[in-house]
Parts: sequence; C-alpha cells; structure tokens
Amino acid sequence: MYVVDTSVYVPLIGLLRGRLRRVMSRHRFHILDLTLYEACNVFWKECAKLHSIDAETAKRGCRLAVTLAAKYAILHGLEELNPSKVVTIAIEEGITVYDASYIALAKQLGAPIASNDRDILEAAPRQNVRAYSLEELLEAIGEQQA
Repeated sequence: MYVVDTSVYVPLIGLLRGRLRRVMSRHRFHILDLTLYEACNVFWKECAKLHSIDAETAKRGCRLAVTLAAKYAILHGLEELNPSKVVTIAIEEGITVYDASYIALAKQLGAPIASNDRDILEAAPRQNVRAYSLEELLEAIGEQQA
C-alpha cells in the first residue's frame, strides 16, 4: 500500500503504460482527489505552456489519469482527513497544505508515501512517514522503467 502524489503518479503513467493497472491493483495505490486535478494540470501545462505535447495528447493523458484512478486506486477526499492535523503538519514543516495533505493521509493509513516533491520527501520522515522517490518506488514494487 502506498500514498502516491502527482509527482509520481503522472510519470508512472508514461513509464509503466499498460502495466500500471496491474501495479495499482496489486500495490493498493491511495490517491487524493486533488491528485486528479493536479495530473490534468500537468498535461495542460505540457500542452499550453511548454508546447511539448499537443491538445489531443493532453486530453488523452487527463482522461487516462482519471480513469486509472477511478478503477484501480483508492481515492480520498479532504473530508476524510482531520483538517487540523493537515494544517498542523503544514505549519510545523513549512510546506503547503496540499503537500501536508498527502503526508496526513499516509500517517492516517500507516502507509509510505511516494513523491518526487522535495518538501514531501524531507518532511515525511520527520512526521514518521516512510517516503519513496519515483525511482525507489519502482525498485520497491519490482518494476523497471519502460
């Protein structure tokens, strides 16, 4: 079981492609509903700002991120977390409420967190949450990059 943030979820879509469904099911990925907005924003940014993908690819990426999460991940909303605990983590660690939400969910579930966000990778261990980078997660779940 892993809490997975956007900085790992979006790259996994590209790296694992068709294998991601199996990986998400087998390893019980927990994702905040926020992750889906952030994932779609990544595809929008790659299209509209960076011009690295076309509009159709951005739309397809967003649809895939949402569909995979709906079918193969366990989605969580802010209402499932204790807002006071989230804000406390954000204040203690000097990180955003967004990042603190991922850490709070991981603490609540007793699960490690997978992130490439420096703030999360540094703050999570101080909150007694095991943190994996994308590369460490791939190694832990026995997957190689495509």
